[in-house]
Amino acid sequence: MAVITIHIVSDVICPWCYIGYRSLERAISLYQKTYPGGSKDEFEIVWKPYFIDKEPPAESEVISERMLRRSKDPKVVEANQTRLTRIGAQSNIHFNFEGRMGSSRLAHQLLHLVYLEKGSEMQCKVSEQLFRYQFELAEDISKMDVVVEAAVKAGLDEDEVADWLVSDKGIVEVEQEEKEMRATGKVGGVPHYIIGKQHLEGAVDYTEHMEAFIAAREAAASCN
Repeated sequence: MAVITIHIVSDVICPWCYIGYRSLERAISLYQKTYPGGSKDEFEIVWKPYFIDKEPPAESEVISERMLRRSKDPKVVEANQTRLTRIGAQSNIHFNFEGRMGSSRLAHQLLHLVYLEKGSEMQCKVSEQLFRYQFELAEDISKMDVVVEAAVKAGLDEDEVADWLVSDKGIVEVEQEEKEMRATGKVGGVPHYIIGKQHLEGAVDYTEHMEAFIAAREAAASCN
């Protein structure tokens, strides 16, 4: 048996990170079903912070308006939304661009603390719910009540999560970790995956994840 560790550098307000995670899940399932001995291998997924907005926005804005502000072209916005809708549907993601989007700092604080207190499996569950709340339920995950609700949906205790988030616990560590990710010079955008010695960037096809899993597995075997 081997343990394959995957670091996902991601921002929960990035729609391609949501799509990329679904592609990763598909790759893991396929690997465990088809690779010789793969069913005995385990995966540990650890989420690392990245801020699409280097400076947090002063207030939330409608996602469609945010996309227009960044691209300056309504046709580009329409094309991007059409593409995300089409590709998302293939992964059972139903995008809603009418919600509001703000800073992801609070969500990253939660993900950091969840990993420290509850481990990687719960961190994945919380990340999934944060994506779902932002992009499918059209909820603003820069808001405390929304983040707490998403965490409870993932299986965490409401009072415990609220206590975490009203404190400053983890905030400095998240900021430092995000800076370290950028400082490597290897993370130019998100999603970004570190699997063994391989770096994959963008919402890559599941077959690329598979190849990276196999390379990591074989490298681990050669060290034993």
